[in-house]
Amino acid sequence: MSTRELARKLDALEIIYSDSKPKRITQPFDYLLVLDFEATCWSSTDSKKHPAEIIEFPVVLYDVKNDKIIAEFQQYVMPVENPKLSDFCTELTGIQQKQVDNGVPLQTCLNQFSRWISEKMRLYDMGFPNDDNQRSKTCAFVTWSDWDLGTCLRKECNRKNIRIEKMFRKWIDIRALFKRFIRRPFVGLSGALAELGLTFEGTEHCGLHDARNTARLVGKMVDKGVVLQLTRR
Repeated sequence: MSTRELARKLDALEIIYSDSKPKRITQPFDYLLVLDFEATCWSSTDSKKHPAEIIEFPVVLYDVKNDKIIAEFQQYVMPVENPKLSDFCTELTGIQQKQVDNGVPLQTCLNQFSRWISEKMRLYDMGFPNDDNQRSKTCAFVTWSDWDLGTCLRKECNRKNIRIEKMFRKWIDIRALFKRFIRRPFVGLSGALAELGLTFEGTEHCGLHDARNTARLVGKMVDKGVVLQLTRR
């Protein structure tokens, strides 16, 4: 008979319940910039497919230690190579033609985001790893797959002769980390959330809602002990 079983039999076992949240392990980043673009798209049967252009640029700033979103950036972007959205794109993303018509060109959006993130870096004393101006806290981009920064932004900037800032060249592919962690099949962000007992909040394929839910997934992964490390440099 084990000591625990003997103690229980003698009514000498005291069970203490605690509502306190378990302490999170130390992470390499204090803040995360969770990014999820929406872009022009066409159905698989459409013969008039074109290169993707970003039409929604959303980022949420997530405080890792306190497990909460502390700021958000969202801007609709005007496509110029193919200005008219396909019916498929509107139905999938919920983005209306008038929203992109009233949006800004990609270069303007990138300038707006650069000003926004510069303000947040000063406010929270944070910076990207190996930056020239080191700050006391660190931050990194998080994406669901490598598509947003590794494919979509890179290719569009190349076509439009837009310089990509250094900060966009490193990121955490949270989907890749989740695959290593869960080690069983799942389908998309909603499936990943479900694996950890969460449900998607909001509208899928709305970039801002996708970014918020990705941050929720990150928080749950941190609770489970997953270390958030850069996957692309």
